[in-house]
Amino acid sequence: MLEKKPYTKTLFTKMLVFYLLLVVVGGGAMLWAVVKTQVVDGEMWRKVALKREKIERIDPARRGTIFSSDGKVLATTVPVCDLLLDLRRWPKKDSKGNTIKEKGEVVMEGCVYNDTLFKKNLNKVCEILHAQFPHKSVQYYKERIENEYNKGEKASRCLSVEHNVPYSQWVAIRSLKGWERCVVAKTAEGSVTSYVRAHIYGNLGENVVGLHYVTKRSQGYTGLEGYYDSVLRGQDGLYQCRRLTRGIWLPVEQEGVAEDEDSTLLHRRVDGKSIVATIDTRYQDIAEEAIRTSMNRYGGDRGCAIVMEVNTGYVLVCSNLTRDTSGRISEKLWSNMVCSGHYEPGSTFKTVAMLSMLNDKKIDLDTSKRVRAGGEKVYSKTSQKINDEHGDAHDTANLAGVLMKSSNIGMCELAWEYYRHRRDDFKKGIEAIFPFGLMHPDLAVQETPTGVVRLQSDRDFLNLSYGYSCTVTPLQMVTFYNAIAGGGRMVKPLFCREILDGGRHREVKPVVLNEHVCSEETAKQMREMLVGVVEKGTGSNIYNSVYGIGGKTGTALQGRNRAVKNSSFVGFFPADNPRYTCMVLLEGTSIAGRYAAAPVFKQIADCVVAFDKELGSVQLKDSARVAHPIVTKAGREQVARIHQLLGLPFAVSDSNAATEWTYYDPSREGYAYYHMPVGVVPDCKGMTIRDAMRLLRKVGYEVRFSGQGKVVSQTPKARTAAKRGTVVRLTLDN
Repeated sequence: MLEKKPYTKTLFTKMLVFYLLLVVVGGGAMLWAVVKTQVVDGEMWRKVALKREKIERIDPARRGTIFSSDGKVLATTVPVCDLLLDLRRWPKKDSKGNTIKEKGEVVMEGCVYNDTLFKKNLNKVCEILHAQFPHKSVQYYKERIENEYNKGEKASRCLSVEHNVPYSQWVAIRSLKGWERCVVAKTAEGSVTSYVRAHIYGNLGENVVGLHYVTKRSQGYTGLEGYYDSVLRGQDGLYQCRRLTRGIWLPVEQEGVAEDEDSTLLHRRVDGKSIVATIDTRYQDIAEEAIRTSMNRYGGDRGCAIVMEVNTGYVLVCSNLTRDTSGRISEKLWSNMVCSGHYEPGSTFKTVAMLSMLNDKKIDLDTSKRVRAGGEKVYSKTSQKINDEHGDAHDTANLAGVLMKSSNIGMCELAWEYYRHRRDDFKKGIEAIFPFGLMHPDLAVQETPTGVVRLQSDRDFLNLSYGYSCTVTPLQMVTFYNAIAGGGRMVKPLFCREILDGGRHREVKPVVLNEHVCSEETAKQMREMLVGVVEKGTGSNIYNSVYGIGGKTGTALQGRNRAVKNSSFVGFFPADNPRYTCMVLLEGTSIAGRYAAAPVFKQIADCVVAFDKELGSVQLKDSARVAHPIVTKAGREQVARIHQLLGLPFAVSDSNAATEWTYYDPSREGYAYYHMPVGVVPDCKGMTIRDAMRLLRKVGYEVRFSGQGKVVSQTPKARTAAKRGTVVRLTLDN
């Protein structure tokens, strides 16, 4: 057995000293930590605490609204919500933790909503969503919600049903009985409400208003939204928040503009300014519907229309429609055909070539000069054969007649006579009056330069005189014709009328591109010629005797395919005192410009005149001054009967002619006898199929036809020698 050691004072003293040293060292360390924290590192830790208790947050500025010139809202910022549902259900338990069961051993479930009312209004919710998102069916939404609902305890507490639901519809869903509490209003990330840009009129004029785009390198807006972005977006606010409790922050009141400890500028939100576009929704709607109808009728890949005010350059209509692979016709992103659509203009360019000739001081060109205007001709070894669709080699016309007949030969005759050895002068004269190059409109668009090709061959040179060997855009073409309508003064097309800055209206003033494209006298001569085109020439199918139209038809072939055409019409109205210029272009149609594009022009012009209050107060042309052609060519008795039924006078000139047939003669502004040809195929263009068959069978020919409406072409051609029994094939169109 070990002997127990006696307790000594030495051991006690050692232990006491050890514990005292421990207290002293520990206390010193704690004291040093306090001193270091408060004195040495105090400033640093105070900043850390301040940062954790105070943060800076951005207050997004509200983007300005875009109004139309007729006072409608085209684009504005609206609230939208993500529809999120809490669908979890759990077994109910009593105070002892046992599951509560109803009769039949059915477990009672608990949830944040009433099951019966929830199911009762489910169909209504799905119908609301389908109305806003038509591409998703009612059944789609119903199955999606029910599948999650049936998961019970495993169901999501935050099921995302749909994004960007309009705020009013989101509120309507949340207000339904049984849905008040299952619709989630706030998540850990914040509110379900956000703000997006909305086009009130949908796809109407979207390329002008502007679409949002996102690429790998950049993002932004097109159209007015992009060009006036700095005006519309305003300036975001920056404000401080202090922590109230965990997850709850309150803004610190700021007096004006201040700087915090880190010299960070704090400022209040400045909302964006609104702008007033030049677009008029009434005219825009009419134009788009007319283009869509024509494209459905005559085919075509793209179509556009633009209307400008002559004096100011304000663009009232700018429609750009594209047909997609499914056949749907609508406006597409980066498809602003008016500003960026390059094309060979065809006959509408004859006005440009003729005006450049009239401007040339080196030649003495008089409007009464007559040139050949029909048939076909070869000018040189490299010119190849150039022909006109109408007339023969013996036909001649003055300058007005060349435009009225849209004669390719007539334009080539003038160019060959005056510029065969001065081709650079011809090119420079055209470039001096036509706005080639970039137009720089007040829209965010992708522009590329246009111009005249190098006139290396005789064919290229002659092609330029009647609208080939060059590329233009519709915006450039309508700007040129607008200068003619304005007496030679060329103004820039504008798409914004004014900027609304609080209570002030800052007008966007007209911009003059060229004060004198030509003299006022020359512009007047050109206007008279273009009025003649509509009254007596290729544009006579849209002749209007009330307010008058001046303009030019255009048909250009797309490449070598003669069946595919670019059809256009550009002109001004009213004819006596032009106030508006309009252009219509349809690409890839199956028919000429006078039939495809000109009627669209007429519909737009009628709409503009009807709504123009100033024109309503001005006495326009008397509709009885000029006889309107009811039929082009038909039996005399039939024509007389039609006039009698309509209560119109009817008289046929050249009464000594013994024939039952008559036709409308634009040069005499009335009806004349149609002399029956002998030994050759008669001209049936303009007749109904009934009258054409009567005429052809009467002189001994067989008839075959296709299409419907009136005769637009025939084989063999008129005045071709043929024997009795020859088959004449007719093509009809409306």
